[in-house]
Order: sequence, then C-alpha cells, then structure tokens
Amino acid sequence: MSIPRLLLVPTHRSGIADAVAAGVAELLAARGERVRYHHLGPVSPSTVWDRGEGAVFLDPGLYDESTLLLLYEIATRNATFSLLSASRGLLDTQEGASWTPLDVARMLDCPVITLIDCRDWAEGVRIVASGLKACAAQVDLAGVILTGVADSEHFRVLKKQLSKEALKVVGCLFAGDGPSWSDPAPGAWGAPLDAEQLGALARQVDLQGLVTLGGRRGFLPSRGWPEKHEDTRPLVAVAGGGGFSLWSRDSVEVLRLAGAEIYRLDLVGDSKLPEGVSGLVLAGTVWPTSLADISVNVMLLEAIREAVQWGVPTLALGGGLLLLLDRVHDMLGRSWEMAGVIDAEAEIVWELEEPAYVELSAVGDGLILASGQTVKGWTLMEMEVGPPGADWAFAFSARPLRGGGRSSARRGQPVDLAGSLSPGAVSSDQVAEGFSSPSVLASRFLVHLASLPGMAVRFVERCKAFAQAGQPA
Repeated sequence: MSIPRLLLVPTHRSGIADAVAAGVAELLAARGERVRYHHLGPVSPSTVWDRGEGAVFLDPGLYDESTLLLLYEIATRNATFSLLSASRGLLDTQEGASWTPLDVARMLDCPVITLIDCRDWAEGVRIVASGLKACAAQVDLAGVILTGVADSEHFRVLKKQLSKEALKVVGCLFAGDGPSWSDPAPGAWGAPLDAEQLGALARQVDLQGLVTLGGRRGFLPSRGWPEKHEDTRPLVAVAGGGGFSLWSRDSVEVLRLAGAEIYRLDLVGDSKLPEGVSGLVLAGTVWPTSLADISVNVMLLEAIREAVQWGVPTLALGGGLLLLLDRVHDMLGRSWEMAGVIDAEAEIVWELEEPAYVELSAVGDGLILASGQTVKGWTLMEMEVGPPGADWAFAFSARPLRGGGRSSARRGQPVDLAGSLSPGAVSSDQVAEGFSSPSVLASRFLVHLASLPGMAVRFVERCKAFAQAGQPA
C-alpha cells in the first residue's frame, strides 16, 4: 500500500493544520486527485469536515497498530493521495490516549509537514527548527509551513534561518490572509471553503510541492481484512446524515466486512425504517441545533420505538442514546420529545473540543462484548442522564480517564466525567454506566467496533439471528 500521504501537524495545539488540510484537500480534488482525509483522534461535529457522512479519524489509543493500518488501508482504497492532520502538537499527548502525532507518522511511515506559529519569531526560529529535527529524527520531517508571517521581509528572515537547518518551506501564510493560528478550524458549516480562503491557500501553499513530498512515503504492505461472504446478509440501518454525525465512518466498513448489509438512515430526511431491517446502529453525535428537526420526525421515532420493542438488536451510543429517551433538554433549556424507549431524560451540558476517554468493562454478555471484556470508549459531548426504569440493567462499569476533553464553553478546564456518570458505584474507582437489555446496548460513550476482535461479528450474528427468527434474538 504505497499511496502518497502527508501528515500536517502544528508545533503546539491549534486548529490551523486541520484548516490547511481541508483547503488543500479541496484544491487537490479540484485538480482531479482522489483525496482521502483523516483527522488524528475523534473530532466533534463542529470540526468534522464531512459530518453528514461521519468522521474519518485514526486513534491508536482505541485499537492496536495492526488494526490502525487495516482501517487506514480500507479508507484509502482507490485514492490517489492521503492527507492527515492533527489539532494537537507534534509531541503532545492527552491523558487517556498517550499516543502523539509523531507516533502515528511513524506507524504510517508518513512524511510530516509541521506548521509553525511565527508571529513572535525572527532569527530565533532556528531554535524551533533545530528542536523539530532533533525530536522528529525517527520520521521524515519533509517540510514546514510558516503561519502568522508579517510581511515579505519577515518571511525572508525566517526562510534564511530555516535553510540553515535544511528545512524546506512549502507554505507561508501571511497574517490576515487565510487561516490563522488562533482561529477554529472550519467544520462542515464551512464546507466547501469560501473562495477567499481557498484563494489564500492556493497562493501561499505549494500544492505540487506537497504532492511531491507525499511521494516520499514508505511502503505499507497490504494486510487484507477477512470478509464474510454469505448469501444472506442481515440488513442493518446505520444512522447519520442531517442532524447526526456518524461516530466513525470506517465502522460502517467494519460492519460490512463482518457480514452486514448497510442502509444509511437519515434521522431528519427518512420517515420510516427499511423493510426487513434486522439491526439498528444509532451511534454518533447529535447536533444540538437539529434536535428540533429530529423530534418532529415522529414517524421515524415511532418506527424506531416499535423496532426496539420488537427486539431488533440496537446499538445506541453517544448521541444515539438520546434518541431512545423520553425527553432531551438542550444547552438553552429547550426540551424535545424523543422515541421514549427508555423511561429517562437527559440534559446536554457542553460540546467538547477534544475527546474525553473512559475505560468500559461489560457487566454482562451483550451485543458487542462478553461479560468482563474491557474496551476504551470516548465522548465528545458532556451530558447528564437520569436513571431509567426497572426494566433496564447497567451495561458497563466505567473508570473515567481524567484529563481528557475541553469544552468549547469552558476552554481549558478538564471535564469531570465521574460527576455525570450514571449512579451506582461498582468499585472505589468505577461507576455504573449505560443501559442494556437482551437486544439493546445504550451508553453515553462511543466505542470503535474494531477495538477488540469479534465485536462487529458478534453484533452482526445477533442481527442475523433476529432476521432468521423474526423475533428477539
């Protein structure tokens, strides 16, 4: 697998690499390149570039290196160029996910383009360049993009110093012209980028230079993912589209490879479930601005309630849990009626800028895990969920991995997940989380279906059993 690829990453936390990567992807696509774009680590709907289709990201904290390479291979099939970007710095870690962007570049044998904030640098930028070279010696530091450059004289001074460290400059973003270090990266609300932003990037970034540098990648041998080839494939409806960001686009491929036929369900645009549906996946992040649109789609909510009550195997993770509740309260105090499967209410507190991680251990045998199996989960939305009725058991014992996540409303303050987890202590450092029944798994936390071997297959087999029996599996 030798597709040309580049990782764009800032020296320290910033959304600028995401903004540049999004613009470069559009510009290269306009030239005829089949570009695939990945973010490192899960991202919230506000920064997902194509949130209707779901986020495409890589996170080696959620699965092992071999699985990361398999997922990357699946996502980049038939592409001619691969772009990756990060909002954390080249060497930055986050509690609960100890990997760095440098680690991912090493795993993918990927050339790295580093973005440098030059607003307060002149000749001293050579110190930054020297440090980058020393710390990134294990990967191909292919070049740098300068940002916040004051004028042509400032650029001349910077470039001269970087040349002394043999670092190639492939872009220069002048202050006030194009994306800046402190601006949030444009999410789907800005897709496609406006002409002014694209024009600034086209003028100031060497697109052909990036393509050439991407060709310096290493060779990753094809690994192949075993695919189930069967005559009968259970039909699984996977929620996404307007109002709801699919939690991980490659999880859809994992379900397909496990033997499922996928139907993409639009929670706003569709009024019913497909005929013969044998599984429901409501996993992702609901857009608070779209709760009203989802709530008034009463025909689909009723169809979901009936399917769950009939025993259709259902994963409701992250914002998907909200869909099954009686009522949801948004951050402005408004209330919205949902499907009413679970007799409980929830309040959305904050949307997180970065994922907050948690360790989840299955309390009993369920749709994706056997009793006692442990997996890492994450959330991009802080929410408080009331206790359900007596018909529901807790799904997980959860151990919060503190320090992850920063809310857009409380920038820089850690999110205390333990304070908002479902009540019911399991041990001194664990709490009960989520709801389960023989055919439902619901939790505020998302899990990746490739985290442990057999998770997707376990779910698809339950869907197949339901399809064959026509009753709860």
